[in-house]
Amino acid sequence: MRKDSYRQYPITWFRSTAFVAFLVFSSTSIGYAVDETSVYPGKLGIARGKNLSAAERAVEARFAEYLEKHTDEAISRYTAKYGKEINTDNARELSVDYAPGGPDADDPATNAARSKWSAAVQEPSSAFSKEIYRRALGKVPAPGQRKQVVFTAGGAGVGKTTSIQQMPGLARAVEAAEIIYDTTLSSLKSSMERIAQAVAAGRAVSIIFVYRDPIDSFVAGVLPRAERMGRTLPLEAFLDTHMGAADVLVKIAAAYRDDDRVAIAIIDNSRGRGNAALSDIEFVKAAAAKYRRQELRAKLSNALDEAYEKGKRSEKDGISEAVYRGIKGGAP
Repeated sequence: MRKDSYRQYPITWFRSTAFVAFLVFSSTSIGYAVDETSVYPGKLGIARGKNLSAAERAVEARFAEYLEKHTDEAISRYTAKYGKEINTDNARELSVDYAPGGPDADDPATNAARSKWSAAVQEPSSAFSKEIYRRALGKVPAPGQRKQVVFTAGGAGVGKTTSIQQMPGLARAVEAAEIIYDTTLSSLKSSMERIAQAVAAGRAVSIIFVYRDPIDSFVAGVLPRAERMGRTLPLEAFLDTHMGAADVLVKIAAAYRDDDRVAIAIIDNSRGRGNAALSDIEFVKAAAAKYRRQELRAKLSNALDEAYEKGKRSEKDGISEAVYRGIKGGAP
């Protein structure tokens, strides 16, 4: 990345060697039979999800078939609705089982379907998002767009959108970017692959990483959204996003510290609503060591049970049985 890329924005820069960082820190058809092999046939490489019920597997296979057979149409539908932002949660909305009322519908039947089929559409949505990204990198940027990919990253429920909006310089950077990829950054392999793809395609890369305490993210982020929209996330998957994200960012920062084509921004969003602040990589290192998985799982499970009990009593911050079951999953 050119070192003057963000000069027009009021961001404080620092250097460590050459590392530059700006601180915030259908029943199934033939060919899609329900089985347990690892990948569905086709160009997208859609993996079969693990531990799905027969009904979930049928929904997964139906969505995989649609995305494979009608990829161009699906991408057109997606970009017409969501523009340059690539987000697996949004990709799920193309499934007629997951969102029978249509993308972003807010009717009770659709919200219930989202809670029921969340796990079933995860793998097709993830593979489809990667295909959107691959194709986007092959295009010429539109007039006024920077030849740049911005990854908005962090564990589930951290409040990426709202915290970035509190940072005018970063908000403008996101607006001007050619591609925005919303990701948890929980997988080192996938994250490094996406960054390498962007760099190989001649794009500068900016990672805006948002941290929020995982318990707060769960109670004040994931649970209210699930109750409002039906978008549930299994407890173990939530744990994966938070236990992995900070550690992955530290490794990415180390890997690209001598490459000024990759810049990192960090936002500490753990200070309460409206109090997001700029931070640094040392803050993220400390965050990565804050919890052990077993300890965090127990606290999250207790918070989930408490929210469910509130829901039974129709109290504030309570959740429905459908949301509870969608998140609890097979968690111990």
